[in-house]
Amino acid sequence: MKIAQISASYTPVSAHENKAIYSHVAWLIEGLVDKGHEVHLFASNKSETSAILHSVDFIDGNQIAVEQKRYEQWGLLSDCYKKANEGMFDIIHSHFNVMSAFFSDVTKTPTLISIHSPIEPWMVPILKNYNHLNYVSFSLSQRKQLPDLNWVANIYHGVDLDLFTFNETPEEHALSLGRITSDKGTHHAITASKESGFNLQIVGSSYQTEAYWHDEIAPHINGTSVRYLGTATLQEKIPILQKAKVLLFPIEWEEPFGYVMIEAMACGTPIIAFNRGSVSEIVKDGVTGFIVNTVEEMAEAMKKIDTIDRKEVRKRAEVFFSSNQMVDNYNIVYKRIIEKSKSAQ
Repeated sequence: MKIAQISASYTPVSAHENKAIYSHVAWLIEGLVDKGHEVHLFASNKSETSAILHSVDFIDGNQIAVEQKRYEQWGLLSDCYKKANEGMFDIIHSHFNVMSAFFSDVTKTPTLISIHSPIEPWMVPILKNYNHLNYVSFSLSQRKQLPDLNWVANIYHGVDLDLFTFNETPEEHALSLGRITSDKGTHHAITASKESGFNLQIVGSSYQTEAYWHDEIAPHINGTSVRYLGTATLQEKIPILQKAKVLLFPIEWEEPFGYVMIEAMACGTPIIAFNRGSVSEIVKDGVTGFIVNTVEEMAEAMKKIDTIDRKEVRKRAEVFFSSNQMVDNYNIVYKRIIEKSKSAQ
């Protein structure tokens, strides 16, 4: 197959990129290239990829405002769909939530659209207007936001299991990894750790100008029972995940997926998470961690975390959340969409 992948140029596509969308696209591309497909990537010219790279970076990203950078995205889309009209691709896989919808009908080449973020209210009328296009979800929970959208597949994210490797002998602390915001529930992780007697390591963007950090997080950081380690690159967070006794994921919103959960599972690290969003699809309660509803339940679950077999945690990642499995699933969906498109012409 000749496959076009299109991603925003704000951040380079790279297997080592810490922003999940861009490493996701990178791993997908590498898997497709390994299968012998001709893959074209429309993205930042700083991307690291085995695909044929197309870029329309007008001005260096350090010299242009984000508001102006958006025009590069239109340029990427225009270039991609122009080449599609020239017969260069069998399918276009867009990683823009809505922007590619405006271009999709100008070519007979079918488009598959990944919805990478929550469906915000302003997006709903646009998606409904382009409901005839093909959309892929990353969890069944994600579909609840717009159940009537033309979802053609549900494909779970995958991680590189050769990168996120298994560790059977962790240290004795809990971990909170991700954006330090109220919807991520970092304050709940602190409370649960104190109640259970666990030391807690916090890793992630701190947003220290916001009241949440000053009111809910900073007063508890003491360098011993609660430590803040700052942010971490993809390479840096792997040993952090491997060493953790348990990952705490007390989210307060309907998270569409939660990449950090499968990254932890690949390392053998169990998860204790609030039952929101995709959690029940990723965590197998009592096998790869515990699904709870309150801080009190989280603290109690932490006390029995040694009942979880880290080998079973890793096994679930291997079966359901590997990048190889993800690529195989997309390969099947691409073929199905292409065949359906040809029969309709």
